[in-house]
Amino acid sequence: MDAEKIILKNFSQSEMEDWVQTLGHQAFRGRQLFQWIWEKGVQNFSDMTNLPQNFIQELENSCLLELTSVHQVQTSQSQGTSKFLIRLSDGKFVETVLIPESKRTTVCLSSQVGCALDCDFCATGKMGLKRNLSSGEIADQLLHVRRFSETPVTNIVFMGMGEPFHNYDQVIKAAEILNSDSGFNHGARKITISTSGMVPQIRRFADEGHRFKLAVSLNASDDESRTQIMPINKKWDIAELIKACKYYTEISRNMVTFEYVLMEGVNDGIGDARRLLKIANQVFCKVNVIPYNEVAEGYLRPSKKRIETFLEVLQGARFAVTVRWSQGDDIDAACGQLSTAALSENE
Repeated sequence: MDAEKIILKNFSQSEMEDWVQTLGHQAFRGRQLFQWIWEKGVQNFSDMTNLPQNFIQELENSCLLELTSVHQVQTSQSQGTSKFLIRLSDGKFVETVLIPESKRTTVCLSSQVGCALDCDFCATGKMGLKRNLSSGEIADQLLHVRRFSETPVTNIVFMGMGEPFHNYDQVIKAAEILNSDSGFNHGARKITISTSGMVPQIRRFADEGHRFKLAVSLNASDDESRTQIMPINKKWDIAELIKACKYYTEISRNMVTFEYVLMEGVNDGIGDARRLLKIANQVFCKVNVIPYNEVAEGYLRPSKKRIETFLEVLQGARFAVTVRWSQGDDIDAACGQLSTAALSENE
């Protein structure tokens, strides 16, 4: 990438409007430029037909329009899920997943190359953290998927590679691009940001009044088990995490979703289910139970009988419980399976 050129996709709409004014153009030209990039997804400045020719020439001379590229697409023959290997300008890669279902089409976005949190059961965590993505690199993933998808994207989740709240500012900026009526115009309640439990950021998210949905990866109902699989629990234990989640729901009036990846012999016992019931009953929430997608050595998906027994304990809870069978496990595109560690450009 030409280091001297301006990367337009890293601008918010207001930043774009301010920037074009420094060039002597009116602010509405910035809004038009923003719309061409995100709403219309053009790949050439010459396609921006309502911009003056001298402005287009100025953009071609000083700015970059393309930020990332699709290196490879794999599609599950059995489930229809597609995994996109996205190449960044520095040669690193991230993965993005398209999940078409009967009533909705979901895109799972990455926010970091790798992840620093080292969750023991997660392939991305085994990579370590290479770097954060910019807001433009995050939002650009959706542009690529939108061009490929045969159905309109209805839901967006920040649940790909990385801990979104570890890259808080860029993730929020990207979500605002996705939500903007001059950008992708996705409803805020159709955009979900997930965290492994970064307590200060959960509180900040509440205080800032964001309308995006919040999901929290709980994955265990006692501190010993959670610390074993999620080292972040040493810093903010379950009690601190639940306190922050209650603060979020009280301030925002929005529900939080607890993600609970079910692993045999780790967090799938009757005692685990009873503790989960007690914890979740304290919070305005729903719980997604996710049978584990086998990635890491030593962790297995429970048998169907153990899953059913676990769910029986949760019957009659004050919160909704859903079982999410992850899509795309045959192409390593399911929850916890994303990794680009084998690619030399990441080293």
